[in-house]
Amino acid sequence: MDRPGGLATLREMYDEWPFFRVTIDLLEMVFAKGDPGIAALYDKLLVPEDLWPFGEQLRANYAETQSLLLKVAGHEDLLESDPYLRQRLLLRDSYITALNVCQAYTLKRIRDGEFRPATRPPLSKEFIDETAESLMELNPSSEYDPGLEDTLILTMKGIAAGMQNTG
Repeated sequence: MDRPGGLATLREMYDEWPFFRVTIDLLEMVFAKGDPGIAALYDKLLVPEDLWPFGEQLRANYAETQSLLLKVAGHEDLLESDPYLRQRLLLRDSYITALNVCQAYTLKRIRDGEFRPATRPPLSKEFIDETAESLMELNPSSEYDPGLEDTLILTMKGIAAGMQNTG
């Protein structure tokens, strides 16, 4: 795109070449599903501090690529040309974000058994009454604290189900 006429050529391709347009639209959907803030949370909790600049660079590249993608498509916002899909993804976002946060903290607990979050959300009485022993009965072969492996598996399945293509 640095060459003279580069953006104009790409925009012309987007307008006139169906395969190129579908490919750019697919990339736009992938970017709409991405969340650099969640990636930063995973970095903060799970990546050694000396590698944080690498994650920051990846997120900067992500933002730059998204900007170029929008220029090629001639859009101001992601999924501007598909408001139905945009709305569906926005509705899912809060669920996917909650699952990602839960997964990141679960992975942190698996890696560091001494880690405890500063604040703990209130749990329903149903779960407060459960003892660790009864949780172990559900998955007696787990090498981790009760419920962690199950939580990790559930978050993986939930995120995978929520991120699949929707249109």
